[in-house]
Amino acid sequence: LNGHLLLHESLWAVAPAADGLSPKQPVAFSTAADHPLVLPTSGHALRMLIDDAAARTGAEMTISVQTNSMQVQKQLVLAGHGWTILPGVGVADDVAKGVLSAAPLCEPDVTRAIVVAAPRTTRIPPAMEAVARELIRQVLAAVADGRWPIDESQPVTPPLAPLDAGALGLSSPGPRAF
Repeated sequence: LNGHLLLHESLWAVAPAADGLSPKQPVAFSTAADHPLVLPTSGHALRMLIDDAAARTGAEMTISVQTNSMQVQKQLVLAGHGWTILPGVGVADDVAKGVLSAAPLCEPDVTRAIVVAAPRTTRIPPAMEAVARELIRQVLAAVADGRWPIDESQPVTPPLAPLDAGALGLSSPGPRAF
């Protein structure tokens, strides 16, 4: 695969609004692990990042429920089954509405890369190219207007500017890469 890194994002501790987590005050992973957790199942990409953070800190997690649905995780948090750990983009609207509270994780920082990728060996069909362009446009717009919280110290690539198809490998003849 040829890939193009769009951004790095932090995972966030997510709790009921009454717990008062703040996007401006990161929460130590061990603090999140002190609560029962609603997490994805083993093998899920987010769960692997969470398990790695637990191993690095020596934190013992108590997992109350496992589900791979972000919506179900949030509903279970609201129902009092514990906290969860999710990407900020998945809870930004809920936090803005005061439904949930959330804060980026720290000690250690838990991040993931958001990448657009395509097969290296084939021509990218025009429909796939159009979808990739729109996906990139939507991600950059969400970051620019604050709907996708990111770590300000990490660069967003391509920069928040009109898409440069050549730089993304979308306008060259022959096999194309992102």
